[in-house]
Amino acid sequence: MSGAVEIGKGLYLIGVKDPGLTVFDDLFPTQYGTTYNSYLVRGATHSAIIDTVKAKRFDEFLANLTSIMDPAEVDYVVVNHSEPDHSGSLSLLLKHCPKAVVVASQAARTFLGNQIHHPFESRIVKDNDLLELGGRTLRFVSAPHLHWPDTMFTLIEGEGVLFSCDAFGAHYSGEGIYADEMPDNLLGETRFYYDCLMRAFKERILNAVAKLDGIELKLLAPSHGPIYRADARKPVEAYRTWSQPKAGGKRIAIFYLSPHGNTEKMAEAVAKGATQAGVVVTQCHINHASVSDIRDLMEESDALIFGCPTINRDIPKPMWDVLAYLSTVSLKGNLGGIFGSFGWSGEACRMLEDRLKGMNFKLPVPFVRAPFMPKPEAFADCEALGRVIAEEVLKK
Repeated sequence: MSGAVEIGKGLYLIGVKDPGLTVFDDLFPTQYGTTYNSYLVRGATHSAIIDTVKAKRFDEFLANLTSIMDPAEVDYVVVNHSEPDHSGSLSLLLKHCPKAVVVASQAARTFLGNQIHHPFESRIVKDNDLLELGGRTLRFVSAPHLHWPDTMFTLIEGEGVLFSCDAFGAHYSGEGIYADEMPDNLLGETRFYYDCLMRAFKERILNAVAKLDGIELKLLAPSHGPIYRADARKPVEAYRTWSQPKAGGKRIAIFYLSPHGNTEKMAEAVAKGATQAGVVVTQCHINHASVSDIRDLMEESDALIFGCPTINRDIPKPMWDVLAYLSTVSLKGNLGGIFGSFGWSGEACRMLEDRLKGMNFKLPVPFVRAPFMPKPEAFADCEALGRVIAEEVLKK
């Protein structure tokens, strides 16, 4: 965006766009760039900035603020979340806002103390605390783990304006600033953003969304992507839907990779053993499934079993990627199992064991591994592995 934009009476968008960004924080692809949204709320007697922007965009951000008011007159800077893409400019901003008080949750204040190495005045707020601006009142809504422990929302009381920080946003830098001005793919990008950052905290999301029930939202202003003015509850309800627990019986998912078909045969034996115990089993060749399908299956299952060959004394990259998804989902439990074939060496199963134990998985059966084409006794061990894990699932 070029310059500040008035989005309501005494309410301004003063953030910046970054349409050329292709990877966010060296982690997630951003096909449509992103925005760093910051807002200015002016009351009759006081003013507050809601979040700042990434430090490298500070000059543009300051120019946007200065076009509206003298920064020296800013009374408060609300930090909904202390991640550097939102708070990176805070230290620089405070030099221009000498009387500003930083308003944040206790966790955010602690995190800021480890980012800003000089004293600054602050005020710790809790759930439903209020901040008066003169004819305008800000209410703070605690929303921890969306997606950091420090997150809160800021609501303008009685006006239906919600500053939701990372929640309900998207890495999307369009021509306009409003969601209703964007192409139909915005919801898909919102879902991708949710999957990357939020879905590991589904129970927390449902708690936060429930706090918004009964509030008429007229403007939903996230920290990334377009602002919602028409149907401002749409992304809120989408988050509620995406975060609902899956119904169904006891389930086990087997994720495997099989360059020569041997690990796949072992997967079939594991599945046979688990099915005999009375559990629904899904076999998933990881190269034949989408990331979304793999994550969904992880969340729906009561136990996760991994079948992995050893390639060049290591776990192949596709399986490493699947293991990385474990930290991005909301698992039903921590029950797991491991098997795999190998050629001249067999390190992958041990590496898998270390990874799962490091994530507090319970492994009730030692891993099963076999060289080249498994012998009948190896298949029998695979059946036993599946059966024991299924029995553990049924005990829950």
